Amino acid sequence: MFASVIPHKRVQSAIIVDSSEPMSLVDGWIGSRVRVKRTSRGMSQQEFSKLLGIDQNDLAAFEAGVERIKANLLFRIAKSLDVQPDYFFRGYVEENAKAL
Repeated sequence: MFASVIPHKRVQSAIIVDSSEPMSLVDGWIGSRVRVKRTSRGMSQQEFSKLLGIDQNDLAAFEAGVERIKANLLFRIAKSLDVQPDYFFRGYVEENAKAL
């Protein structure tokens, strides 16, 4: 007897990644800090994205630095991980003073 296969419901991410734009170093830095803090708390991407009410693919894009985290989400992330928002910027050195 074979179990019937139920097709998975596909959820499309709300993020559109434009590969023509280079990844911002600060976005990569913040994303990596989110990932480090999340994993140090023993939370999977699936668990954390559910807690935040966002798509898991969006969280993956944020942590990879390919998509920028908006301020209101960064505050929710900080609260969920029990850190101050400035935690995500600590240790970051400016990309290029000319760009500012």
